[in-house]
Amino acid sequence: MNAGPHQLEATSAESFADALKPGTELLHGQFRIEKFLNAGGFGMTYLARDSLDRIVVIKECFPSSMCCRNNGRVMARSRQHQAEFDAVVKHFGAEARRLSKLQHPHIVGIHQVFEDNLTAYMALDFVRGRDLLDTIEDPKMKLHPRDVKGILLRCLDAVHYIHTNDVLHRDISPDNILIDGKGNPVLIDFGAAKEEATRASRALSALHVVKDGYSPHEFYIAGSTQDASSDLYSLGATFYHVLTGEAPPDSQARVSAIAADRPDPYRPLAGNFPQFEDAFLHAIDKALSVFPPDRIQSAREWIELVDTERRRSAALQQAELDRQIEISISKLVRETNQAVEADIQAQKAKQVAERKEAQRLQKLVQEQQRKRKKTLDELAMLDDETFQEEQAQASRASAERSAQRAHGAPPNSTGSPQPKKRSLLSRVLPFGLLRGTFRSGGRSDYL
Repeated sequence: MNAGPHQLEATSAESFADALKPGTELLHGQFRIEKFLNAGGFGMTYLARDSLDRIVVIKECFPSSMCCRNNGRVMARSRQHQAEFDAVVKHFGAEARRLSKLQHPHIVGIHQVFEDNLTAYMALDFVRGRDLLDTIEDPKMKLHPRDVKGILLRCLDAVHYIHTNDVLHRDISPDNILIDGKGNPVLIDFGAAKEEATRASRALSALHVVKDGYSPHEFYIAGSTQDASSDLYSLGATFYHVLTGEAPPDSQARVSAIAADRPDPYRPLAGNFPQFEDAFLHAIDKALSVFPPDRIQSAREWIELVDTERRRSAALQQAELDRQIEISISKLVRETNQAVEADIQAQKAKQVAERKEAQRLQKLVQEQQRKRKKTLDELAMLDDETFQEEQAQASRASAERSAQRAHGAPPNSTGSPQPKKRSLLSRVLPFGLLRGTFRSGGRSDYL
């Protein structure tokens, strides 16, 4: 982290009597203050060296409106400020620890958080370079449109990263974007701890810092909803300044004009800068919409709007996704059709098997009927033979009796008629109900 020359001139140590003096040691000598850099509503920033003699930036929690320095220690100005001051220190340290977990090439690194002098500190990476505000205000510096687009895309990449980690910067502006020696931007001075402190106590609302021209109108309203589009408004305002040389109209003035049914004082960029693509200018205009729903909603969306390669890549990815969906649907339809066809074939096979089984059973019944008829016919034939034999015996017996009467002999030894012999069929069939059967296609001689 570094500060531009104009900041050092405007914020000298003499202007802040409470600033730590050069040579002051922190954390038992692990850090030594080299020089005061600047001050803000929530703290002061110093150039320092660590125990390995590396240059670092130290940010001290020092809300000057409610504290002062006494013998090096930071103390609340009065008892009524003590609770608010303690809340600010607590949230400063907690937010610093949370931000220290962010690791991104375009975000300043926080490598240590500690307490000393009854307040909290964070040690940040020192970035050699100048901030974007110095760059665009330096008449000797002229950023090429290609460089402007590259810086914006890298800033968007960093903003996308912090948003996916549930962090809002809340203080994006040209002076909080450093440009290192290789032309790469580095996002510094996160304002999230300020919002946390405001939430902790209504009495801290005065410490909520806004920057006219860069802050969206919701930053001016305590307790308002703030989301990714809020940071994107500030980023759009920053690059509006890069292109036009000045910040856009204050968002509060824009809201008032719209509420009064007057024209929005904002002048769109689209159509006024031929050196830039229309998509690039339209995206900044959209990000600077007064009302959040009308803005770009995510850094990724903005990237895809202005980066031709990424837009093409996103289109190809979407096309590939659509193709995969189409393939999946086709596969599902094919498998469904196959399942239905298999079910139909199974039903047909089942019907064929049932028909064959019915035919088999019918043939079995017919065979049983045929065997039964054959058996009955055989029994009938046997019964006819018995009947004929009985008839012959009766004829012979009648002839013998006639002969005996002619000779005067008794009919038999007992003098009683011979019992009639039962036919075979009458013995086989119960109660003599059936005495004949079909034979050779016709009825038997008797029943």
